Amino acid sequence: MTKAATPFHFSPRPNRAHEIQWREWGAEAFQEAKAQDKPILLSLSAVWCHWCHVMDETSYSDPAVISYVNQHYVPIRVDNDQRPDVNARYNMGGWPTTALLTPDGELMTGGTYIPPEAMREHLPNIAVQYRSNRDEIVRKAEELRQRRESAAPPEAGVTLSPAIFNEVIHAVAQSYDPVSGGFGDAPKFPHADAIDLLLYAHRRNNDPDLLHMARKTLELMARGGVFDQEWGGFFRYATQRDWSEPHYEKMLEDNAGLLRNLLTLYRITGDEAHAAVASRVIDYLDTRLRDPQRGFFYGSQDADEEFYKLPAAEREKQTEPYIDRTCYTSWNAMAASAYLEASWTLDRPQLREAALHALDFAWESCRRNDNGRPVMYRFHDGSPHVPGLLADQVYMARALLDAHEVTGDPTYLDRAELLARLLLDHFADTGGGQTPPDADARSGGPPGPGRLAGFFDVWDEVDDLGRLAERQKSVQDNAVCAETLIRLHHLTRKEEYGQAAQATVEAFAPAYHALGHFAAGYAKQVDLLLNPPAEVNVVGPPEGDDVRALHRASLTLDVPFRVVHLLDPARDAARLDVLSLPSQPSPAAYVCLGSMCSPPVTDPAALADTVRSALGGRSAASQTLR
Repeated sequence: MTKAATPFHFSPRPNRAHEIQWREWGAEAFQEAKAQDKPILLSLSAVWCHWCHVMDETSYSDPAVISYVNQHYVPIRVDNDQRPDVNARYNMGGWPTTALLTPDGELMTGGTYIPPEAMREHLPNIAVQYRSNRDEIVRKAEELRQRRESAAPPEAGVTLSPAIFNEVIHAVAQSYDPVSGGFGDAPKFPHADAIDLLLYAHRRNNDPDLLHMARKTLELMARGGVFDQEWGGFFRYATQRDWSEPHYEKMLEDNAGLLRNLLTLYRITGDEAHAAVASRVIDYLDTRLRDPQRGFFYGSQDADEEFYKLPAAEREKQTEPYIDRTCYTSWNAMAASAYLEASWTLDRPQLREAALHALDFAWESCRRNDNGRPVMYRFHDGSPHVPGLLADQVYMARALLDAHEVTGDPTYLDRAELLARLLLDHFADTGGGQTPPDADARSGGPPGPGRLAGFFDVWDEVDDLGRLAERQKSVQDNAVCAETLIRLHHLTRKEEYGQAAQATVEAFAPAYHALGHFAAGYAKQVDLLLNPPAEVNVVGPPEGDDVRALHRASLTLDVPFRVVHLLDPARDAARLDVLSLPSQPSPAAYVCLGSMCSPPVTDPAALADTVRSALGGRSAASQTLR
């Protein structure tokens, strides 16, 4: 197979990896392995991954390895960004992952980067072991599968309490590095969710120590090697504790999360330096990771240490690192959400239009309708691929709610509701079992009657190849599900959404302890259920200057979390009736907590005091959505 003919991406440097007869993940490859009774060599790689390139240039370019793999294995190559569901089930601790499987897709052994000499020894040994001990290997693999399937779920009936929120904040603070900022030791990853929780908790409790942790982390990152001082944008991580010696790939999802952190920090501190760093991230995304014609965001830019060490003027003379010009639905939605937030934080309305273009592209090009229901695809590279992954549905739904809050356009709210309905009908674990977060969990057949216990990472029409038959649940993605449902509950007053959010968060309560600061997004949803956010409903013709002023004041409120609803009496009479709000002639804002709403507020300058008064006057007792 020539490089031009292959659907796979290999190292940009000279290599022979394309000479391996790679198959795509699919039924045909598994059928071939079963028919020929050959083990599977599964390679998990990423277009931005340095060591994946090294593996292509060394182990997968070794003539003996190429020959042996083509004769004795069925080689399958999977891109991590395109198939996060496969990666979640087979990753051996990093990229590249080299996993050796039975023809049924059960793991026999594996690792990450394996040098040529080890591959030359390892591959024949495993192939011989499989042929000699096939029945025993298959039996043990089946025992492991059954053990995963029958693993006892954690206890049910946990009551949410502020102790959960406080415990996770303590875990984040315990992992904080007081010298260099960030969390843990080298290698240093940004952890945007942990920073977000610190900023949220500071605004919630007026805790300057939490603000200091978030501020120091972002400031030292922006001054360190993990930030591209020439072009802007953050690299994926640093190999050293002080944010130096980065791995030079740039990921859309990381930059979207850190951009939102910087925008929140700027709103809290008013420090223009924070706005300047945020603007440099936007400049990088606009210049390198956004399609100028179609408007969507690209996935990543490859690592190249020598290139990124050059000043900007010298870079222009070189071939820049490879850009993955694929639209990944979830990451595209994350970037759109960040741009929407930047549009009103930095008063740059053109960013709002860019975000809406990205969302509209995804809705039109990364979606199919099955019997009237929308299903988002994972990615679009000229055509859409891989429908039915949870992250794509829920990050898209969250971004659509962001678009609705910023524009008032009910189309975005309606689309978000369609995706929420899909989550509840086709991703929900309603079989009665509650599985640990991020642990394997089989669906157990069609959902039966029972309490919602969160959402699986793939929908109920998933293929049954290998471990994909075992649906899993991620606490991070379920936290985003909960946030989306909480917001929908407040925007629509539909009890189903509030109850689903409550049940989802409760389902993970028995097992969040082990996640440490990785439970940051979950902890935030616990607090939002115990202390529901203020709803600000702005009523009036949206084109009027007075309504625009009230709307902007609502978006920029200095509160940990709020839900904003821009309602046009001429268009939204039914929604006003559902919310029990009057359609009065003069524009006004109504601040609501549950079913209790303030008198109309017509002065934008008075809105903040009205919200603070409402939040301060509510009962100190914990509240939940009913």
